[in-house]
Amino acid sequence: MGQKNSYMEFMNPIFLKLKKNGKNIYDTLTKPRIVKISIYISLITFLPGLILGLFIAINFGNLGYNVWYNWISDLGSLIYTPAPFILDLTCILSAIFIIPLILNLSRLYSSHQNHKLDNSKKEHYIILFRRIFGYIGVGSLLVGVIGMFFVGIFSLDRSPLNLHLYFSSSAFGGFAVGAFFTGLAIVLRKRIFPKTIGYFMIFGPSTASIIFLMCPAPLTRQFLEWILMFSSLAWYYVIVFITLQKLNTLLFFNPDFKW
Repeated sequence: MGQKNSYMEFMNPIFLKLKKNGKNIYDTLTKPRIVKISIYISLITFLPGLILGLFIAINFGNLGYNVWYNWISDLGSLIYTPAPFILDLTCILSAIFIIPLILNLSRLYSSHQNHKLDNSKKEHYIILFRRIFGYIGVGSLLVGVIGMFFVGIFSLDRSPLNLHLYFSSSAFGGFAVGAFFTGLAIVLRKRIFPKTIGYFMIFGPSTASIIFLMCPAPLTRQFLEWILMFSSLAWYYVIVFITLQKLNTLLFFNPDFKW
């Protein structure tokens, strides 16, 4: 018993320090100004970078890039494009600057956002599951971000142990699962985002993922990968637009947010 108490006394200060440091980092990354700047940088990196890389691959690539037969990852290989670094940098920079927006989403599930409750059992479970779904969604989106970052690090031309495949799978899977649970949280209680976008997040990427896995003829899995990506971009840009509109409102940003 004495050893257990000593262990707990040793661990508690470490845990509290880690929690405090994590909270400080979280508060810094989710300041409205940081979130806004990060959003703008992500907007000028991912889609423009993807379009530029696609343009170069189609017009100047050795083998002739085609979205019907080529994977998105082929844009990061010298076999298909003279400028594979464009996709690499696009993935790395976009992943970094998406993080503040995703972290800021978790503020929507804080107890501080749940006011004017009727204290009924139904309301209790709505709040409980909304927070559970919300945090699962945010966690999954962060997994997608990590996968996206390392897709840029381990491109097709630099992929020991087939790491590119694993990270690209975690990127697509993380964003699809994250969209599903975040959509559930939005649908359970309309607060900032309309339920329409919540329903799209539930059914859009998940449906695209199922079709991608089934790959019905005459569609190609490469083309369906593009559809899967754009299904994620569709809800992302709506979330971004609403966030920029309401970022400085007290409803969206609560400086007293607690973990």
